[in-house]
Amino acid sequence: MRKSLIFTILFFVLSSSAFSIALDDLQVNKVTPHRIKHFPVPDDNRNYMFFQSVGSDSCIVIGDFSGVQKMIVLINDKNSDNTIDSVVEYFPGTKKFRIRKTSDSKFFTDDIAKLKRDIISGTAFRKNYTDQMRSLDALENTLKKNDNTAVFEDVYGFNIKLMEIDETNKYEALFTYGRNAGGYYMQFKTEYYRKGYSTVTKPLLRYSVYCRDSSDPVVKEYIDSLFKIRAPRAVSMK
Repeated sequence: MRKSLIFTILFFVLSSSAFSIALDDLQVNKVTPHRIKHFPVPDDNRNYMFFQSVGSDSCIVIGDFSGVQKMIVLINDKNSDNTIDSVVEYFPGTKKFRIRKTSDSKFFTDDIAKLKRDIISGTAFRKNYTDQMRSLDALENTLKKNDNTAVFEDVYGFNIKLMEIDETNKYEALFTYGRNAGGYYMQFKTEYYRKGYSTVTKPLLRYSVYCRDSSDPVVKEYIDSLFKIRAPRAVSMK
């Protein structure tokens, strides 16, 4: 009986860990219509928004669970020119797809550059029923404090840990930004956030922004702005 209980506990722990890793995999690899089927569908109708830019292509994923018809929306921006090339809607209830140039989601807009900026700045996560994703304002505030225990420089950019004042042994969020030979990179990853003092919540998706080797002009705009606050050696020496 005891061995059976231990096995059950281990199974759930490992399953939870594997599930988290699988969700990270969905975000760090290029998002495709097939892959959006595996994005989470929350029981509590929480919405989410995610911006990805890998290489020359960008996309936005919207999990809109606020209406009667729950949907996951993939907005494709090929060549990262802030033009919508296609919109793929996936309906988890019926497991059906619909390909369009627009979407009925209340979070959708034709102004894809604005939608990218809203996700990076954190505007998309305010006054909407979403996770409280740590965004640009938290990154900028941490940089301006010039805290060497939170900001780690490499040749091309920075890795930043957002720590709680009374929780110095763990980090609330991780940020990365910079520019290398492949292009621009920027990643915002929220590990947890607090609702009140005692309630800790983990987001459905840990990344709100994942960009690597990006040529997206919006990504460039924000990283150039961050370089004005703090630039890596490769930029400072030019």
